[in-house]
Amino acid sequence: MNRIPERNRPLVILGASLVVVILVAGGVLLTGQLGPSPSPPPSSSPRPTESPSADPGSSPEPAVRAFLDALIHARRTDDPSLLEPHVTNRQSSAYRTVAAFLEGQREAGKAAITTVLELEAVRVDEMGDAAELTATLLEAGYDIDLATGGPLESPVTLEPRELVVELKRVDGSWKVDTFETRPTGAPS
Repeated sequence: MNRIPERNRPLVILGASLVVVILVAGGVLLTGQLGPSPSPPPSSSPRPTESPSADPGSSPEPAVRAFLDALIHARRTDDPSLLEPHVTNRQSSAYRTVAAFLEGQREAGKAAITTVLELEAVRVDEMGDAAELTATLLEAGYDIDLATGGPLESPVTLEPRELVVELKRVDGSWKVDTFETRPTGAPS
């Protein structure tokens, strides 16, 4: 019954064990379960900072976060109309600034992908139907070819900047009227 000579048994056991290890490792590698989880692709949506309220127009901070989220999508498509629900009107400084920027991008045949957009040290001052939000803006992304969607550069992380947003209450909801960014610590 014993067909394997005793002197060859350790080699046979070692060989069989090696085959099993190779088959298991190959299966794990093929299913992608070995190694670190892949990071999200650069074109995925940025992780927005949580809004303190479900209704973006209920207070100034969620209104600004909704505006910035719309700005991310507008930059990807060079379509300023995506901002309309979040600004006081199409003649507002905020809308015209973004529309002019996107027109320049479109003329250059490019759009922008935002991979990070976060607000830190947010401060809101409400004065009746007007408000001002200031925060530190952290942003990263890269430009893409508008026609092909291919990247034109490696992702770039911008230096932190101060964001200043003026809002007005329109029909009971907060809307962005103006915004600007400047180097952190720059005079107002």
